[in-house]
Amino acid sequence: MIAMDSLVIRTATASDAEALQRLAALDSRDLAAGPHLLAELDGRAVAALSRTNGSVVADPFAYTDTIVAMLRHRGEQLGGVRERPGLRRVQPRLHLG
Repeated sequence: MIAMDSLVIRTATASDAEALQRLAALDSRDLAAGPHLLAELDGRAVAALSRTNGSVVADPFAYTDTIVAMLRHRGEQLGGVRERPGLRRVQPRLHLG
């Protein structure tokens, strides 16, 4: 269980670029294009979600599973992943017959 005395999920701004790059480096991943939602635990950036493609970078030295789930949920509340113009999401179809 994580003690979340101060968890803030907010839209990342230009001043968060260094924190986003730090998270990507810690997670050994490339940072996807923004905009991003940023999760801060006790004032420290611990995870970020790309609103462009839904990818996540997170601090592997922190317990972030619950935080990432909350980021994804907040992203869905805000309208899900933003899609690039000209692309559309394909919905899978279930065939029962």
